Amino acid sequence: RSPDGLAVTSWRMLLLPFSFLYGAGVGLRNWLFERNVLRSTKVSVPVISVGNVSAGGVGKTPIVEFIARELQAKKRKVAVLSRGYGRKTRGYVVVSNGRQRCAEAGESGDEPAQLAEKLSGVVVAVDEQRVRGAQHVIRDFGVDVIVLDDGFQHRYLRRDLDVVIVSAEEVMGPRFLLPAGRQREGFAALGRAHVIGISRCKDARQFESLRENIRRFVDKPIFGFRNKAKRIIPAKMATQKKTAGNDKTAVIFSGIGNPGSFEETVSSFGWSIRKQFVFPDHHWYKESELKTIEQSRLDNHAAMILTTEKDVARLKNNKIGQAFLNSPEVGYVEIEAEIIAGQ
Repeated sequence: RSPDGLAVTSWRMLLLPFSFLYGAGVGLRNWLFERNVLRSTKVSVPVISVGNVSAGGVGKTPIVEFIARELQAKKRKVAVLSRGYGRKTRGYVVVSNGRQRCAEAGESGDEPAQLAEKLSGVVVAVDEQRVRGAQHVIRDFGVDVIVLDDGFQHRYLRRDLDVVIVSAEEVMGPRFLLPAGRQREGFAALGRAHVIGISRCKDARQFESLRENIRRFVDKPIFGFRNKAKRIIPAKMATQKKTAGNDKTAVIFSGIGNPGSFEETVSSFGWSIRKQFVFPDHHWYKESELKTIEQSRLDNHAAMILTTEKDVARLKNNKIGQAFLNSPEVGYVEIEAEIIAGQ
């Protein structure tokens, strides 16, 4: 199996011709932007894009949060702008005006909802047309810097700084373009980046090795980080004492790009995982699925059910999910980016 979790099998070989066609299309599109046939629009404030070259699951969101907080500390008025992947709406939607939530995950997508929950004082908005969304947040809220979430391939909005996140697993390869693999673009595209971040670095020694590997493709400033578990929070805050006991057994579930990283995070807290449920990225949970998870906790004699912040954002969107989160046996893991090299 390759590091991205996809087996190198005959079906992948069958998909390779489509990957070549996909790569040709991506290359043509980038060539058109470089020749100004397709044009990027500059807005009146600086734009910092945080993106990636694969189809999710690299730990990008904590870096978006990290950058937004750093800008806040410098007294900047910040907006985070995203496409809002997985939402049930279209167009421009304000998720947070910086003071209060204005939309739930169904209207905004799970990651913007998660960021709106955590980033007090930061405007969070979504729009599939990022130029229009940027113009709106500047006009409506007077922001003086925009952090563009997942914007590396969205070249219609000109950015002043392109931060691209690649995972340690990606760097170690092999890498296949969609649909045979998970890569949106090859590593040659990192030449467009200004700064490269390597996620899921175990330590500074591994970072040095990964950095040298990337420098075979590009010579750009590179930093390394890992997503550190900050704490485990009961979904129903009144049950705070529940996680303080000695029984650290759990059933875990997630609908994220890299469920293996969530498993490692829970284990790093010293929890024993009795069973893990894996759902597709951005999954909207059915009542029957949540009942299956609850029954599994009972069957496996586990103390808790644990999930991710992103999953909680989706679960809060409806009454079924809210009722599930009200159980004293349900909690989630709060994470933050820990820069280990290249601060």
